[in-house]
Amino acid sequence: MKSYSPQSPVFPGLQNRSRQHSVTVNGNGAAGSGAAGNGAAPEKITADQVRAAVRSFWEIWKAKSAEGLADAYSTNSITFRAGSVSVEPGFMGIAQRSREYFHEACSIEYELGPIEVVLLSDTTAIAIYSFYFRALNRAMAAAHGTLQEEVVPYGRATHIFRRDPDGKLRILHEHVSNAV
Repeated sequence: MKSYSPQSPVFPGLQNRSRQHSVTVNGNGAAGSGAAGNGAAPEKITADQVRAAVRSFWEIWKAKSAEGLADAYSTNSITFRAGSVSVEPGFMGIAQRSREYFHEACSIEYELGPIEVVLLSDTTAIAIYSFYFRALNRAMAAAHGTLQEEVVPYGRATHIFRRDPDGKLRILHEHVSNAV
């Protein structure tokens, strides 16, 4: 098994994301610890929060925000992308997706199916759902700079979300495939 470092030459802010304990304010205005061990338990993940995190992830794609995408993943995330035969660290996928999709000529459309959520613990949950994805003018490095259309009519995604010490839900693991 390969060992990966979360250090990102493409997104330096990703490697500097604070891993210190923090205090966050939850929905009812009460302060709570951003990490266990500071006296209070972190806010428990709910299925609605996970569904909102999935929808936010796709809106980041549509907005073509490289910084937003980097912030959506945990610094030690591991991903399986569609068509990939091996795992890769999240920051590598972020860099490649940014180059291929997040340029001015590319347009992105998506539709999400129902999002099923499995709560694993107070800080971790799985989101499982289907999706439709279309990108016009995707820049393919292997195609020597030509722009191509990509359509994923029957995509499937599994995301494992974990509440990080700063209180934000981030993707710890992602597996995306096409059911064709």
